Parts: sequence; structure tokens; C-alpha cells
Amino acid sequence: MSVYKQITKVGLAAVERGRLLVVRKRGAPSFILPGGKPEVGEDHLAALTRELAEELGCRVLHPAFEGRFADRAADLANTEVVVLLYSGALEGTPVPQAEIDEMAWIDVAFPGDLILAPSITNQILPYLRGQHGRDAGSFHQMSLS
Repeated sequence: MSVYKQITKVGLAAVERGRLLVVRKRGAPSFILPGGKPEVGEDHLAALTRELAEELGCRVLHPAFEGRFADRAADLANTEVVVLLYSGALEGTPVPQAEIDEMAWIDVAFPGDLILAPSITNQILPYLRGQHGRDAGSFHQMSLS
């Protein structure tokens, strides 16, 4: 596959009791991480904060940059996505809104049969498994309030 386009997104790995929060946009088959593309002049944390408020009605507490993960973009031909991954706790109860149709909590070790973005399957879940296996306390656990 040839990649003609690259997009950069910020994504949140909200993990609670070994489960990762994923969302599905209206009309798309794949589940992705909550987050989105920064707007012009917007830094990564500001973009993440805005996207979480728009998509789930939540805020992120104690965000920590986890790394940069690149893979094929979900549901877009000839496109690579670079996910700037943050961990953190959510403040508030996530509720799908705006362009988000559905959300799910998937087991980090055994994610089940949902269609997941390639970056989640190939890059992010293996990373999270390593984090939880080595030092689960170093990865921010999500708490709803």
C-alpha cells in the first residue's frame, strides 16, 4: 500500500481495570481512541481537551505523554495516522456526543471482536500491555467522577 497522506491526531488512552476506552464515529466501522486533530495554532493538550469535551463531555486529568505511534489510518485509504498518545484520568462520565455514535471499553489483553483502528491493534495495545505488565502503577488509571 502506498501512503499519499499523513494525518496527526492526539489520542487518549483512558484505562480502567485493564480496559481501554474506544469510540466509533458516525458512519465509520472502526473504533478509535478519543481525541482528534489539532486545529491551527492549537497545542496537543489543548486539542485533546477540546476533543474530549466535544466527543464525550469529559475532561482529562493528569495527562502524560506516552509516545508517538504511526500506522495505517482507520477507514481512510492511502493514509497514515500518527497518534500522539496521552494517558490520563477522565473527569466526568463519558457520553457519546457530536460525531461519536458509540463507545466501548475493551480488555487490553483480550480486546474481543470489535473492528479497531490499525494503530490500536498493532501499536497501542501492545504498548499498553507492556506498561501494565511491567509497572501498572506508572500508567494513569481512569476514574469516573
